[in-house]
Amino acid sequence: MAATSTSLSLAFSYLLRPARTHPQLQPRPPNSEFPKPLRLSLFAPAAAVAPRVAAVPDGVAIADVVEKDWSFLDSPGSDLQRALDAGALTPSSRVLAVTPTASFVGALLAASPCDLLVAAHESLYVLAGVKEAHDEVRCFHLEGGGGGRGGGVVEAVPERFDDFDAVFVCYFPGMGISAAALLKSLAKRCSKGARVVIFLDQGRQNLEQHRREHPDVVTSDLPNRSSLEKAASGNKYEIAEFVDEPSLYLAVLQFQG
Repeated sequence: MAATSTSLSLAFSYLLRPARTHPQLQPRPPNSEFPKPLRLSLFAPAAAVAPRVAAVPDGVAIADVVEKDWSFLDSPGSDLQRALDAGALTPSSRVLAVTPTASFVGALLAASPCDLLVAAHESLYVLAGVKEAHDEVRCFHLEGGGGGRGGGVVEAVPERFDDFDAVFVCYFPGMGISAAALLKSLAKRCSKGARVVIFLDQGRQNLEQHRREHPDVVTSDLPNRSSLEKAASGNKYEIAEFVDEPSLYLAVLQFQG
């Protein structure tokens, strides 16, 4: 993919500077100006590499942002509406969309207005597109993918966003997390009776092509029914619907907790 360059602008107040070793600091003159903003350009190489931390003045550290190419998912499949219907949304629903595309968010809001929609994704570029098109959507970064630093999707979303009625997992193969770990993480924040919809509206027929062309994104497979049943039973879910066809993968689980 093409290299991504992110430019950040930071302004540091003199109050945040570390104390000097001489006995007394001199106060800032009343009419003096604040320091000009420091502009940093962080370069992300095309190939995925281990995150690096760059030191900047005043002890602030900023990690390089490495973006993967998720654009191959921009075109929705013909069965997207079936996945949306599986969420059984109402105007009062609180919804979490994991690894969504901007087109999915737009389709969801057009078909089923809801009380709250939270989008979580490891791509800052995708989140920026979602936020630009739909400012009402709350967006959170999945640092390190679906596993995250805290070991699950839920850690990326602040605790004030609780009691989700529906969760759409839009591209499970790119999350780098097991079905059991995903369901365990989501169980912490779902309301009783919530529906977790794991789907791929492009189906398995395109997944192998995705794996060949985007190995940095596709890191796991879609769970089969037996592995999903095992993961569900261990985390208080029941499988309400399961479809595994060449053109559609759809797993609907209902939280019993």
